Amino acid sequence: MIDREPLTSIVIPTWRGDDQELRGALAHLRDTAGTEIIVAAPADETPRYERLSTEYPNVRWVFAPRGRASQMNAGAAVTRGEWMLFLHVDSRLPPGWQAAIHRAAHDRLIVGGSYRFMLDSTDWRARVIEAGVRARVRVLGLPYGDQALFVRHDVFDALGGYRDLPLMEDVDLVRRLKRAGTLLHDDLPVCSSSRAWERDGWLTRSAQNMSLATLYFCGVSPATLARVYFRRRPLALAMMARAPWMAGKTRLVPELPAADHAALRMALFRDTLEIVRSVESAERYVLCEPPEACERLRDIVGPGIDVIAQSAGDLGQRLINASEDLFRLGARDVIVVGSDLPNLPASRLVAAKRALERRGDRIVLGPAADGGYYLVGLKSPHPELFSGVAWGTSHVFEQTLARATRHGVDVHVLEPWYDIDDWADLERLQAESRDAAPMTRDWLHLTAKPLGNSDTGPMSRRPHGL
Repeated sequence: MIDREPLTSIVIPTWRGDDQELRGALAHLRDTAGTEIIVAAPADETPRYERLSTEYPNVRWVFAPRGRASQMNAGAAVTRGEWMLFLHVDSRLPPGWQAAIHRAAHDRLIVGGSYRFMLDSTDWRARVIEAGVRARVRVLGLPYGDQALFVRHDVFDALGGYRDLPLMEDVDLVRRLKRAGTLLHDDLPVCSSSRAWERDGWLTRSAQNMSLATLYFCGVSPATLARVYFRRRPLALAMMARAPWMAGKTRLVPELPAADHAALRMALFRDTLEIVRSVESAERYVLCEPPEACERLRDIVGPGIDVIAQSAGDLGQRLINASEDLFRLGARDVIVVGSDLPNLPASRLVAAKRALERRGDRIVLGPAADGGYYLVGLKSPHPELFSGVAWGTSHVFEQTLARATRHGVDVHVLEPWYDIDDWADLERLQAESRDAAPMTRDWLHLTAKPLGNSDTGPMSRRPHGL
């Protein structure tokens, strides 16, 4: 028999734009006894939340790939409590909320639970929505994540935590918890923000939520539902990029000062970005390295293109993780290109998109002149194709083809193109691309033109893939 209140770990997933709500949530929990508080933030927001963390020294901060399920699992992994409570950043726990968990802890048949849903609005329609939620919980036993789900730590671990779904991760967990034991639905209210209903319209928002839940129970995939919910296009087009103000590509023209090299990297980055931006039928991303550069890079990229962090590891591991991140966000198809393709014909991207839209699973590869590839397209994650490849050699493309054949994965090969690896590539760009790559051509005209002579010669190539 438990005669003390068990330690509870509160996990709060958050994201950019939630700063004010997060401050409010942490202030609300400031003097709560018998708890530890963990904020789970996306890895591409590390500097932002590290600054915020200095204001809350008693809060633990963890970072994970963006996505509510991914972040909550990362938070759960560092908890010490016998119980875990997952709290949305715009929800507030009621006074005495610990009593429900203390009561549940005395009954081993109870594996988790929730609180009553309440909105912070005086509008009569808020009361109607609350009544509908109470009916859903009473009849179906199905609370959602905005009701502050709590669960025994050992049961959560045994179930494998949240499944890495782009939407409906809370419904999926509740359904598995119901099979593992009993859920306690406490009548104390958790008060959530009504901002989304007021923004989208009370009827529109409620109808959307109901239709998405119905489609989910009818077997529609969470990825498809996420695209509807977040209004995302099926194709994710991403450019892998090292922050252009950081060292790199000095082999192009070793004689130049660091500032001129930085200008060249920025020119290549911006020209390639404009090609990505021209594809309006896709959700567009920049995959940033290192993660701490994401915040500054967002200011350079501007609206319409999201910036998310690359993971650590070699190019293969970063490709694997990047594609998984994009599928996690709800993409149906993923195309990844490098950031040194300032004159890449947009027709190559269109061809890759069409190849991915055909029935059946496949990958798309755009072979580069150096033996790597300038483009990878995926309809589903294929980590087996990018592990064990000799990155940085002229065998990258052929090894990837061989691995695809070995694993029975169909490959669609695009026409070759070249990325900018050495001075000869810059000279080729200058000769061929009269109307393309304006920033790179400006750099060549203003900075590097005096170097375009036979004494410079082509620099050694370094094949690497993207």
